[in-house]
Amino acid sequence: MLTGFVLAAGFGTRLQPITSHVPKALVPVCGKPLLERALTFLTANGITRIGVNAHAFAGQLIDFQNSSNVHFTLFHEVGAIRGTGGAFSFAHDFLAEDDTFFVCNVDILAKVDLRKAYNAFLSSGAYAGLLAVPVKNCTGSIYLNPATNDYCGARSQHQANSAVSANFIGMAFYKKEFLSLVSQEDFSIIPVWQRAQEQGYLVKVICAEQDTYWRDAGTPHDLAAIHFDVLDGRLQLDIPPEIHIDTKAKKAYHVNLPNGIVSQFGIYTWCETPYAVSGVPVSHSVILNNAVFPDSGTINNALLTPWGRIDFD
Repeated sequence: MLTGFVLAAGFGTRLQPITSHVPKALVPVCGKPLLERALTFLTANGITRIGVNAHAFAGQLIDFQNSSNVHFTLFHEVGAIRGTGGAFSFAHDFLAEDDTFFVCNVDILAKVDLRKAYNAFLSSGAYAGLLAVPVKNCTGSIYLNPATNDYCGARSQHQANSAVSANFIGMAFYKKEFLSLVSQEDFSIIPVWQRAQEQGYLVKVICAEQDTYWRDAGTPHDLAAIHFDVLDGRLQLDIPPEIHIDTKAKKAYHVNLPNGIVSQFGIYTWCETPYAVSGVPVSHSVILNNAVFPDSGTINNALLTPWGRIDFD
């Protein structure tokens, strides 16, 4: 049996002012909270025993938990935020109940064959298996030995000239024995990976196909890009029925919006509110539900939220 754990305690400061009012885990992406999409990903891959950590706005996450169709155990961290290492320590007993557990960041959307990756991890004999996508002609976030798939360090630690680069996608498998290497003082998980290797335990990189879809929704640009990827057909997500998607015109909009307003939307417009104002040009932008729509001006390369506008490049 495989336990799942969603790291959802981050502050999400790059998404302010949204995350000044809601936890990062409840930031909506394509009409549904990030945490809901993470839970759907886990259950679709057969993982039903799930833990989620929380820090800021824990009350909102408790409300979400009470209304969620997916059962999960919530670990509310108080005081200073603990990071990944501290989260493992805090949820130690829960994570140790199964032989293996899977961890994912709440702000990652990826289309990964998790069962295939899990089988690769089990056959590797490793204590930790880091899911990654190979990169070419640029520097990724981690390195691996191409002959053995052994982890060779993060970008800042890289030493071996023979190693190749990959992007760690915020997902990993761990044997429960890995927990013995983690302490309450650990914040980043990277030193723990190194500690495991120094004590003779294998840390492997499990590589997906190079064209595997994944995005980190932690910045305004990438959050918007996920919506545009749906419009381009690069990503298929469960979209709420009140949002109509027109992939040919590259726009999505609330079904109650008048046709006259919709016709004024430019390409890559995603509008979830039914209260858009006529005569305001919009393109390459995402307008969240209940966003404050301006009476004039232009909306381009922006997130429009109930708490203000976020411009991005």
